[in-house]
Amino acid sequence: MTTWASFAPFVQDVVQGAATTAVASVVAFVLGIALGSVLLLARVHGGRTLAALVVIYVSFIRGTPALIQMLVAYYVLPSILHLPLSPLAAGILALTLNTGAYVSEILRGANNSLGHGQLPAAQALGLTSVQAWRYIIFPQLFYRTIPPLTNEFTMLLKASSLMSLIAVHELATVARDASLQTNLPLQVFSAVAAVYFVILFAASSASRRLERRVAKVLPHGH
Repeated sequence: MTTWASFAPFVQDVVQGAATTAVASVVAFVLGIALGSVLLLARVHGGRTLAALVVIYVSFIRGTPALIQMLVAYYVLPSILHLPLSPLAAGILALTLNTGAYVSEILRGANNSLGHGQLPAAQALGLTSVQAWRYIIFPQLFYRTIPPLTNEFTMLLKASSLMSLIAVHELATVARDASLQTNLPLQVFSAVAAVYFVILFAASSASRRLERRVAKVLPHGH
């Protein structure tokens, strides 16, 4: 039997696994950006206690392996919260909690580079704090952080392979199963690596296009 004939039955699984990987990564990234934004606001405006809790959370996430976080999200959190989670939902939750911590640090660094005078200046013009963050500060933060956020999405997509440990049918799971059943590990993992590359290349290209479009509105990034 030819190599292609051996691998052909798994093509549909590869497509489905790629779709699961891409969708889970995008959903977790969007939720992670929202979580990171909330963490930034809590750290800046939440007072000492809330800011300290954010620092502890971010330090914990950054100081523990993503693999452990994935297992905790699947095996521990559902029993503590009495909330049944499917493997995919638990995987997305773990990825969200992880990337949210890193996004908050990316945004915090960008916010520090803006200086502390923009919020008082916006308030002096009659804007509320919410309006200032929504219309003035956050747009600048996200413009400044497009490259590091793209890098964070790259790391997130790679980390999504850990969902294979909790039986999510994503690319890494498909690759493992196909390799065992076809005894063609080199061909299988090369094909799956190519799929990862295509997804990441598409994300990088989209990031560059977004940066160029935003630059037309904010040509100097401030």
